[in-house]
Amino acid sequence: MTSAAIAPTPIERSLDRLAGRELVVVSGKGGVGRTTIAALLGRAIARRGRRVLVATTGHDDRLAWMLGHERLTSSPTRVAERLDIVRLVPNVCIREYGALIVRSERISGAVFDNRVVRRLLAAIPGLDDFAVLGKAWHEAARGSTWDTVVFDGPATGHLLYALGVPRAILAAMPPGPLTREAKAMDDCLTDPKRAEAVLVGLPETWPLTELAQLGVALHDDVGIAVETILVNGVWPRVSDAAFAAVTGAANDPHARWLAEIAEGGRRHADAITTFAASAQAAACRARELVVTPWRFDGVGSPERLDELALRADQSVASVGVSSHIS
Repeated sequence: MTSAAIAPTPIERSLDRLAGRELVVVSGKGGVGRTTIAALLGRAIARRGRRVLVATTGHDDRLAWMLGHERLTSSPTRVAERLDIVRLVPNVCIREYGALIVRSERISGAVFDNRVVRRLLAAIPGLDDFAVLGKAWHEAARGSTWDTVVFDGPATGHLLYALGVPRAILAAMPPGPLTREAKAMDDCLTDPKRAEAVLVGLPETWPLTELAQLGVALHDDVGIAVETILVNGVWPRVSDAAFAAVTGAANDPHARWLAEIAEGGRRHADAITTFAASAQAAACRARELVVTPWRFDGVGSPERLDELALRADQSVASVGVSSHIS
């Protein structure tokens, strides 16, 4: 067992804390399972009595499928008790967020639905990102419909850019309505009791190193709290005796396949254990390590999400990381 800079944590403890936040930002590179984890968090937080909106910028319907619904649209859709989902579409967010600022849907529609205005707005760098973030933030911090918004935003680099737009506006723009909104957003993002980022990555050395670098950037450049790193898609680890038995069974037609799984589990466990004790893990200031297992058949229903959460603690225990952090 290895003493760790980041503590392996029961997923229920992380979920209990996240349920108290207004805005939960799920962050990580593309292909690591961000949307799956956003769906899991939304469902789990709703079951704790919170009214939850899971908002995504994704272009497909996977979020809806995982939560038992057929389609994902730009209007909030109820998929379970206290749980809604929505796709954040930039031009829709610009119009809706504009209405929130000018306090008139009629004026906002007249301005932002105009083709000439839309072309001019499309040329403004960062406006789409500001509107999408602003919509998610407004529903989390100002709206009365939901208690928590889980924001499944764009992948790492784009998300850093989007979350940095409020500070860029404050640095570059004269005081006015836009800077007031940017200041309110920044105040929310930098309050650890209101907003928090959950970092999602794969159980390999380089992806975990990049995830730690993301945590440092989110803390230093955006100011958002990072408490939890979630390592997704971990293969099962087997004992040394079982591994030897599998790899030595030359006549078993399934031996090669089983040996690859066993070797993958050992490699994943080693990568997570090494990362948990590393200077990179300490530098990103996260304190909790949650591990979710690989599912060969995918996660395509609410029941599978629940099973994934239940199996998370078994997975972190199998990795073999201990911690000196209480």
